[in-house]
Amino acid sequence: MMIKFDQQILMYIVTPLNMGKVEVWDTLCSFRMWPKKTFFGLDKSKAHCFTLPKDTYQAYTDFFALSPRRLQTEIHFMINGQRFDAQIRLAVQNRTKVRKLEADSLPTRDVLQFQWKSFEETQIAIRNQLQTAYDLVNSGMKNDHQSVTFHHAGGLTFILQFD
Repeated sequence: MMIKFDQQILMYIVTPLNMGKVEVWDTLCSFRMWPKKTFFGLDKSKAHCFTLPKDTYQAYTDFFALSPRRLQTEIHFMINGQRFDAQIRLAVQNRTKVRKLEADSLPTRDVLQFQWKSFEETQIAIRNQLQTAYDLVNSGMKNDHQSVTFHHAGGLTFILQFD
């Protein structure tokens, strides 16, 4: 590139830096949650799951191609550098069998959940990282001490950060 300055012509040479190969990819948004009974499987159905924030539904449903014909798919949690199995699930909640309200007052709704009920190693790894939260919830107290953040690392993998 040539730059004219006070009747002199200066040469401005741009040399690219040798930085190596760089790749960029889109990831889904991260979110943080504070575990409760259902997360630890301490509820009546021993669920080991939780519902994702509503503002993640569209992006996550599209990314994992979830639909009424494909309600769940395998995902992986990275915990301390180790991979553990889990699932993302589209739950269609038919709330017509209610006790206190009229059946028509609660329409069917779709929610997204992460679940690991079928994966004992995942249950143990998560409980080991959140022992204080587990103890609080198991004793009937509210967990406001420990949280977990889910970071999408691309593909089917989420990195779990425990706080």
